[in-house]
Amino acid sequence: RGGSAWKRRWFVLRSGRLTGDPDVLEYYKNDHAKKPIRIIDLNLCQQVDAGLTFNKKEFENSYIFDINTIDRVFYLVADSEEEMNKWVRCICDICGFNPTDDGK
Repeated sequence: RGGSAWKRRWFVLRSGRLTGDPDVLEYYKNDHAKKPIRIIDLNLCQQVDAGLTFNKKEFENSYIFDINTIDRVFYLVADSEEEMNKWVRCICDICGFNPTDDGK
């Protein structure tokens, strides 16, 4: 959409419960980068969806999930279903959501 291409990124989920800092999901260009490209404030998160499908051949058998914030929707692709479910569970836990099983 809008000419944007998918790029591999390195994500770090940070809970601020113990420090009083905000709960955030940071993403970096790679695992060596010192500064995040963007910080997603999970206090603005409204919904997390797992097991999404796109009508593009390149996404067949992909493990896609999204994070809906007040500002925008972030689409992410995990390397496995297990990894996708783990990310979704952790993000939902931090956001105070109950992850629901969509029957898949």
